[in-house]
Amino acid sequence: MVGDGGSLYTIEGLAAGLLMIATATIVLQSVSVYTPGDMHIDDMLLEQLGADALAVLDLPVEPGGETELEQFVNGWKPEDFHDAFYPLLRERSFAADDPVQYNATISYRVGDDVEQLPFTDSASYTGAASYTGYDPAIRVTRWVHLDSGHTLTPPVSPGEQMVLLEVILWRG
Repeated sequence: MVGDGGSLYTIEGLAAGLLMIATATIVLQSVSVYTPGDMHIDDMLLEQLGADALAVLDLPVEPGGETELEQFVNGWKPEDFHDAFYPLLRERSFAADDPVQYNATISYRVGDDVEQLPFTDSASYTGAASYTGYDPAIRVTRWVHLDSGHTLTPPVSPGEQMVLLEVILWRG
């Protein structure tokens, strides 16, 4: 019997080939390659960063008390908002020089119309250029309750109890 050894080598070669193909398939499917087309991942991270920063500022200072966002908006304190919000945007352990910029506006309703008040932006404090439109921007919002003694300029009518704080974020 001349062919017994050759058959065993053939079966062993086929099994080894299938094993290598299966290993290569598993390895290639488990590796994620970051390409420039995956920029939406950066946008999602920036949106989460902005939403988390607003959520931190929307926690009450004391039980049953006002939140920092309510204090900033009701007292029209854009400088205080920047001093609290901007460090939260830049507080990341792996990116000390993350060039995140923002522009914040307040929207409210007057009858059927929506009015907007510019609140503050990072360019006023950091000297960075304002938004050019070249970098993708992300929008995060938070509803803020108005007190009866708020100091918004121009004044929002007494019937309006909530305003929308809208922050547009971008890197650049």
